[in-house]
Amino acid sequence: MTIEIGDVAPDFTVMSTDRESFNLYTELEKGPILLNFYIGDFGINCMNYMIKFIESANKIIDLGVTMVPINSDSLDSHKLWKKRIDAPFEFLFDEDKKVSKQYGAIVGPGYMVSGFTNREFFLIGRDKKVKFIWKATTPKSIPTFDEILEGIKKAI
Repeated sequence: MTIEIGDVAPDFTVMSTDRESFNLYTELEKGPILLNFYIGDFGINCMNYMIKFIESANKIIDLGVTMVPINSDSLDSHKLWKKRIDAPFEFLFDEDKKVSKQYGAIVGPGYMVSGFTNREFFLIGRDKKVKFIWKATTPKSIPTFDEILEGIKKAI
């Protein structure tokens, strides 16, 4: 599946580190959401960029946007990782990569991590439409915080 800017974002309900149920459409009533798909907890690349996002999380929050990282690592893994990196946001458990597949956020063939959740960002507005997308071209591609922040600012 391919999702493009302007498309209605697929709805989903999953468990999170902070509560039993996170429903995208319900959460969008509070404001825009930046879905942050990533390969895995405790990976060096994911750790480095997530720490940079944590350092600058207030800039995203000040824009009225909630960042929500998501992948298929277990809820226990997410809870440990969230605590270790002292993240101010909840992490979503994408059981069996159902949400990653809905959004087309899966690493393609030819990579050691083929089939894993890819590093991708989707900004979804209160109107449930996708406003901004950033997708890794390779599993090691990492956006700068400024790329994501500028994309959010232009989209809202």
